[in-house]
Amino acid sequence: MGKRFRKSILVLLCLFSIQVWAQEREVSGEIFDTDGMPLPGVNVFIENTSKGTVSNFDGEFSLSIPDENSTVLVFSSLGFQEQKITVGNRNNFTITMQTDTEGLDEVVVVGYGSQKRSNVTSSISTIDTEVLDSRPITDVARGLQGASPGITITTPTGQIGQDPTIRLRGNIGTLSPGGGGAQPLILVDNVEVSSLQSINPQDIEDISVLKDAASTSIYGARAAWGVILVTTKNGRRSQAPTVNYSNNISWSTPTNTPTVAPAADGAEMAFAAVRRRIPSLDAFGLVNMYLDDTAIERMREWEELYGDQNLSDEMVLGRDFEIRDGRLFFYRPWNPEDKFVKEWAPQQKHDLSVSGGSEKTNYYVGLGYLEQGGVYKANPDEFERYNLNLSVNTSITDWMDVRAKVLYTNTKTTEPFAFGSATYDAWYYTTRWPAYYPYGTYEGNPFRSHVNEVAQAKMNQNDRALTRINLGTTINPIENLDINFDYTFDGVDRHEHQVGGSVSAYNFWATGPDLVYEPYTSPAYDRVVYNSSWSRRNTAKAFATYDLNIADDHQFEVTVGGDAEEFELWAQSSQRRDLLNPDQGELDLATGDQFVGGDRENWTTLGAFARINYSYKEKYLLNVNGRYDGSSRLSADEKWAFFPSMSAGWIVTKEDFMDAVKPTLSFLKLRGSYGSVGNQNALISNIYRTMSSYNTGWLIDGENQLTTGTPGALPADLTWETVTTLDLGFDARFFKDKLGASFSWYERTISDMHSAGVTLPNSFGTSAPIRNFGEIQTKGWELELDFSHTFDNGLSINTKGNLSDFKERVTKFANTTEGINSYYEGKQLGEIWGYETDRFFTEADFDSDGNLVEGIPSQEIFETNGWFQYGPGDIKYKDLNGDGVVDFGSRTVGDSGDMKRIGNSTPRYQYGLQIGANWKGFDFNMFMQGVGKRDFWANGPVFIPGYRYGEAWYEHQLDYWTPENPNAYYPRPNDQQQSNNAMNFLPQSKYLLDMSYLRMKNITLGYTIPTSLTEKFQVERFRIYASGENLFEFTGAQVPVDPEVDYTSAGLNDTSTFGRVYPFRRSFSLGVQVTL
Repeated sequence: MGKRFRKSILVLLCLFSIQVWAQEREVSGEIFDTDGMPLPGVNVFIENTSKGTVSNFDGEFSLSIPDENSTVLVFSSLGFQEQKITVGNRNNFTITMQTDTEGLDEVVVVGYGSQKRSNVTSSISTIDTEVLDSRPITDVARGLQGASPGITITTPTGQIGQDPTIRLRGNIGTLSPGGGGAQPLILVDNVEVSSLQSINPQDIEDISVLKDAASTSIYGARAAWGVILVTTKNGRRSQAPTVNYSNNISWSTPTNTPTVAPAADGAEMAFAAVRRRIPSLDAFGLVNMYLDDTAIERMREWEELYGDQNLSDEMVLGRDFEIRDGRLFFYRPWNPEDKFVKEWAPQQKHDLSVSGGSEKTNYYVGLGYLEQGGVYKANPDEFERYNLNLSVNTSITDWMDVRAKVLYTNTKTTEPFAFGSATYDAWYYTTRWPAYYPYGTYEGNPFRSHVNEVAQAKMNQNDRALTRINLGTTINPIENLDINFDYTFDGVDRHEHQVGGSVSAYNFWATGPDLVYEPYTSPAYDRVVYNSSWSRRNTAKAFATYDLNIADDHQFEVTVGGDAEEFELWAQSSQRRDLLNPDQGELDLATGDQFVGGDRENWTTLGAFARINYSYKEKYLLNVNGRYDGSSRLSADEKWAFFPSMSAGWIVTKEDFMDAVKPTLSFLKLRGSYGSVGNQNALISNIYRTMSSYNTGWLIDGENQLTTGTPGALPADLTWETVTTLDLGFDARFFKDKLGASFSWYERTISDMHSAGVTLPNSFGTSAPIRNFGEIQTKGWELELDFSHTFDNGLSINTKGNLSDFKERVTKFANTTEGINSYYEGKQLGEIWGYETDRFFTEADFDSDGNLVEGIPSQEIFETNGWFQYGPGDIKYKDLNGDGVVDFGSRTVGDSGDMKRIGNSTPRYQYGLQIGANWKGFDFNMFMQGVGKRDFWANGPVFIPGYRYGEAWYEHQLDYWTPENPNAYYPRPNDQQQSNNAMNFLPQSKYLLDMSYLRMKNITLGYTIPTSLTEKFQVERFRIYASGENLFEFTGAQVPVDPEVDYTSAGLNDTSTFGRVYPFRRSFSLGVQVTL
């Protein structure tokens, strides 16, 4: 595929020629700032062409131009206002660049329009897409992480091609079960996309993040949680064709992953844990893999004799394993990651674009290709993405423009069929077993293992295609009036194909010492599966904008319009067992049971909106919005609602009394907004009677039985949820605009939330219907700082940082019992209840019979399994209420026993810091991102030693209590903590994880070859760079997991996956960017 792509690029490059002028003349000059200092690094180019140069260290430039007096030179540099000069008959120029007030005159994209940054009164952040261009990011969402305050980007695993979860100013979007989180509306060219994964970062012109009601209300019901507004690139009119090509090749390796304990050490710890339960035990086994004291000695002997030898994978009976008393004992240690995981996985990315235009037409064509290799070594997984972005705009008349855009994205993910479980991916099993588990071969054949299962698996294939076609027109019937009409068709098709079959190996799990090489997988895996879905979205928008200027002091911009959106989804799943030939995985070539399912969903929204922007002398600013929304997802009597919002601003520095401080405070704007947005968050099952049928999986007379679920009770008057936001803030510039600051404080209240109904008696026969009752309040703040400066030696630096925080609290909910494990009024979302750890029990705490001495609080309520009794080396919890007993009371807020709030899983104090520099063609960019505070109570084997009988113990768990090691981190080993009520691992302060972190997300160093050299080859720009992503991190986590992984995500099936999910990756890359 890579060779075909490179050939295509060469062919396309040959289709374009570079303009050459027949008659030219030389012009030159000097460029200074307002203080009279020379300005190096200023871009000087001929308007509507790609030909230009860059000023040298002394601010001097020279350039060959067409010998025409009408030629226009354009001067641009970061931190300065762009200037255009008509050359006339002059050949020498002295240029003074004016400082750009950090883009205060820059146009910011807002809902259905744009505004000067200085006039924006709502809470809007913009993303520096030039910084994103300099990084070799593969998807836009990960590029947003840490780039704007208030945005939380999380991922449950590091799976290639996986969509991150995006939250804006909060985590919770509903109190209704299954209703999802606070996902912002993602719009690309004003039409929704479900995922930013579909967009090629190289095609993006602008990204705005709309956060408060004043900026989002114009989008109505879909924008309750904010809007991420992406604008793709267009060509420029009267510009010769410009060709841009970029290539990036990278190699990635997993970040933090747990390491299985050395064979003998792990076995010793496991044996000690099991013997605590059964003191007389001389041997134990799991899956017919046995362990005793002799086996532990043999493991240590093996390490001494053969540990430094490079042995083959072939296992030798008597050396690596043996059969004693009819039992299998394995001695040879293995590193499962070496067998299963690539040390380095490759990736390549190619992007090609062509843009330009004539006097009346402009165009842009962008092509992209991404190939990501996964971490699996035995049977490599892979992700591919193809992108096409095409736009054409043309003027039919002086008063009418028409436009068309086509966006196409195709992704393909291939990964091995999961034999281990339908619940967990293959990575889950990588560190499941002890180091002595047999990952080798015997007489040339493998033992049963997940490594072998992955190696023999067929490849699952998941294809997803997005096709979008946009047609639009802009009409200017009179001066200052623009009327826009747009229609967009959006289609997404997804197809998944899975083929199971069987796996052959020595299945010692079942046969024990009788080593027979044969198929062993469950008949349930002998299947073929087809899952497919298609969705269609039709969106029509019409709006008009009129600008009115009265006496140059009163400026009005009035926008009115409406939009309609229709969405429909069809999905089906087909499965059949008993394949005739796994190599031909088709439904018709299977003979067993059939399982089919389907789903259909459709909804429509319709809305009308109006907005008035008013400015008096560009000093006093007012914005008023209103939207009337209708949604088919609500009952007939509650479909429609009106939602208003407004914002206002005052540019203080335009007042005469501020003149004295302008050398220090060059710009200050105070702003505030208040308004509400509707949320059509209702689930279909909440408003319509639904019935579903499914096969139970139980066999009666050899056949799976069909079961039908009955519908529940419906609410009579369920209506809109309302999201109301108050936002107060300021924007300021200091020291001749070199330093900037922006601050926002907000309070967001989600009222009339769809939440649990009143408690009804059991005789009612079903749960109470959802009602409008719940309420959540979020309070937070956001701070952005930026600084830029150019030194006398030409070194230009720029930095930008942000910091944000929020808390969410339930202010209304129907829970009269106030159980601590459910929502209740006053609950701070994310809170963790647990016990305060005192210390380890010591021998002095017990009498000669093993009973607690007088004065030591009892914890016997946790001794529920019949054999466990607290003793020396176990965890002693604090008796907070002083009643002589440690317990949990009734697990309510009013009676929580000795439990208390010990932490909160909400990410607090999220921050990002970008530092950049440019000097004589070199560019440097460093980006850091992190979370200042986040607690997490985990579960599973990586967190709790001895979580499951017979499974792996880990290297970080070897610091455990013994009489000789009383100051250990972990308590005395104990077996089956999962099923035995986790006696030593009840939620508590000692083992509460600190998941705060600081990560070096990216460092990029580039060099742009001087134009004086590249223009000889008709190349406008040639940049090479090296980059590293996720290079290192500082974290407070006490276990070897990646702190960035969101283990609270609903995408994970249970807490056993903690630390055992597909890993995040560090990457190192080389790239080139060429402009012709």
